[in-house]
Amino acid sequence: MKLIDTGSKLTEKALSEFEEQFSIQLPYDYKSFMLKNNGGTPVGNWGFDFIESDTVNKTSSLIHYFGVIYEEETYEVDDLKAGYIALLSSEQIPDTLMPIADDPFGNGIFLSVAGDDYGKVYFGNHELEDPITGYLIMSEIAESFSKFIDSCYEIT
Repeated sequence: MKLIDTGSKLTEKALSEFEEQFSIQLPYDYKSFMLKNNGGTPVGNWGFDFIESDTVNKTSSLIHYFGVIYEEETYEVDDLKAGYIALLSSEQIPDTLMPIADDPFGNGIFLSVAGDDYGKVYFGNHELEDPITGYLIMSEIAESFSKFIDSCYEIT
């Protein structure tokens, strides 16, 4: 998958500062991806499949963009820090999940950064929330970030 509109080259130090800011430990495969690319928009249409946890139906979506870690505060739609802060402060996600990408319809792709499911990747439908917690309902996409990327396919 080729990416365009990637962020400025990230350093190990900048990535460590990001982890410290949010008190998280990013999985190695995602760190490697960010050090190489720092987010970006896939060239072409890249899809992925998953089972919707609320209906148990197989469905699919597309990657619109991967979040970028900017050094300074921005108003860019792909600003990973700003998106993460907004979702945490609005209590749409637990602090064990971090947004890493969006689909074209405003739904999020999330990475587990703590807990028993550490490293797993989830799809969060922005129109569905748990009636008890208020969190977005998550559907598992892959066991790891690497497996998520490997499962993506180009739609021609």
